[in-house]
This record gives sequence, C-alpha cells and structure tokens, in this order.
Amino acid sequence: MKVIKKINNNVALCLDNDNNEVVAFGKGIGYHTPPYEVELKNIHRTYYEIDAAYISMIKDIPEDILDLSARVIDYAKRKVTYITNSNIVFTIADHINFAIRRYKENMDLKLPLIYDIQHLFEKEMDIGEYALKLIKEEMKIELPKEEAAYIALHILNAEAMDKNRKEKLDDEVIEDIANIIEKYFNVKLDKNGFNYSRFVTHMHYLLKRGKRKELVKSTNQKLYESLINTYPDTYHCAQRIGYYLKKTVKWDLNDEEYIYLMLHINRLCAREDCYQ
Repeated sequence: MKVIKKINNNVALCLDNDNNEVVAFGKGIGYHTPPYEVELKNIHRTYYEIDAAYISMIKDIPEDILDLSARVIDYAKRKVTYITNSNIVFTIADHINFAIRRYKENMDLKLPLIYDIQHLFEKEMDIGEYALKLIKEEMKIELPKEEAAYIALHILNAEAMDKNRKEKLDDEVIEDIANIIEKYFNVKLDKNGFNYSRFVTHMHYLLKRGKRKELVKSTNQKLYESLINTYPDTYHCAQRIGYYLKKTVKWDLNDEEYIYLMLHINRLCAREDCYQ
C-alpha cells in the first residue's frame, strides 16, 4: 500500500492496489515523507470513501480519541446493522473531542430528549454509554450522561450522513442561517470544509427539536450570561438567527437553545477567522 499523505504519525492517506484512496491507521506509518510503500502488516485499520472534509480535520483530533472512537464503532457494529458509512468514526471522534473540551471548561449542555432516547433507542444509548465508559476508564474523565445521548444521536444519524438525504426545507433554513453568519461577521464560510459540515449537523439537531416542539428547558442561566458577556458578537449574531427562525418557521428559542446556538456559532467562527 502506498502512503500519499501524512495525517499524523500513526494515520495516513494511502492508495491500495486498485488505486482507491483509503485512510489507514498503523503505528508509525506517518513518520516518513510520502510517497512511499508501507507493508500491510503495519496497518491495523482502514477506512474507505472518507469525505475529504473529514480527512482535513483528523490531524486536529488527538490520536487516543481517534482510536477510542474506532473501538466505539466496532462495538456499535455488533449492536446495530445499519452502520455502513466510515465517516461516522471521525464524526464520533470529533464529538468526543469537543465534549471533553466543554467538560474541562465546565459547560454542561442539557439534552431534552435524553429520556426518550433511553427508552426508544436502547441499543444506540448503550453504544453511547459504552463510549463514556471507555473515556472514564482510559482518560479518567467522567462525562455527563447527556453525552451518551448525543453519541446515540450521531449513531442514529449514520444513515443520513449523505447530504442528498437531508430534507430540503432544513437545507434551505440552514443555508439562510449560514448567510446570516457570513453577513454579520463579513466572512465567507468554507461550505465544503469539515467545520461547516459539523455545524450543519448540529443545526439539523436544533431544527428537529424545534419541529417536535421539544426545546430545552433553561437551567444554565449563569452559562448563558457568561457567554453573552464573553462573546457579545456571537450573541448578537445568534439573536438575528433567532429572529429569522421566529419569522420563518415560527420557533421561539429560549435561553438554553441560544446557548446551544452560540456555542456552535462560536466554534464555527473560531475556525473560520470570523473574529479577525
């Protein structure tokens, strides 16, 4: 197998014997300057048909989290049969990485659907709880149970990762939200990049909750006030989006939903240099 691009010391983009691109995991396979051949015995995981946007973000995720995410998906495939898209490994890794950062910054984001997920999607919730168990055992970090539910949602969303399957209305609303962000911060978002793709995923969750009238009950007033004071531009941008949602789809966001929206606007903008 030929290594054509180093991602990190233990992950590389390769070409197999049929010239298909594959993301390969193996100890030390990214040490050398590509291109070069690597023996198959040195590769312990391979992932085909990975979106280019995901490849570009792998280097930003610690290797231990990538490995942990791969083992979570191994476990998931023993529980459910519908996981066929390899991108889910990197989606879960990115979520876990972000969840750990939020935990360290004492940002506790409640999920209103946790009890429904526990009872309606027991297998997926079990996968999320397995991920939290690994994180606790190996990283000595005890994430709240809501994070298991978020991981369960990512698993449930695995069949819908193809952009062509998303609802047209949601796509139009999210496009308008992105335009509001671009106009407010006077930036051009990279809509082919992973950061935007990740933002779109979280906006789909927000819109699904809105459709079901399952907006979060606010319990994080201090966090809400802290975010307003720390990121006033993000808050004002979120207000414009809230006004748009109220006018367009008749949804009133409460403080907790604004927290969710501000966190993800801030995360997107931090990578897109909105604050320059």
